Amino acid sequence: MTSKQEKRRRAALVEAMVAEDTKKAIEEMPISLKDLGRLFDHLDVQLGIQGCDHTPRITSSFLLSLNLNTDEILPWLSEQGGSCDCEILANVEEGWESEIAKNT
Repeated sequence: MTSKQEKRRRAALVEAMVAEDTKKAIEEMPISLKDLGRLFDHLDVQLGIQGCDHTPRITSSFLLSLNLNTDEILPWLSEQGGSCDCEILANVEEGWESEIAKNT
């Protein structure tokens, strides 16, 4: 049977690996956490007004208004589970909201 001390040590190792993986993922993102949070806020408002047409139209417009590279960011958002505006808000925000909260 594993001791409590050993369980805590293993849990700390797992936590450190997850933190390192998250740090690496953030460094490799084609958009800053700040701008990603701003995108989610923008989508939250605009989808309530315009609805989703099952494209990343609102996202593209927002990224272009900030002079951000849509050719890099849109595929990344799709890999994160968001190929249209409503999926970006629902799926991508869910995966990144805790990191945005910690870092902004």
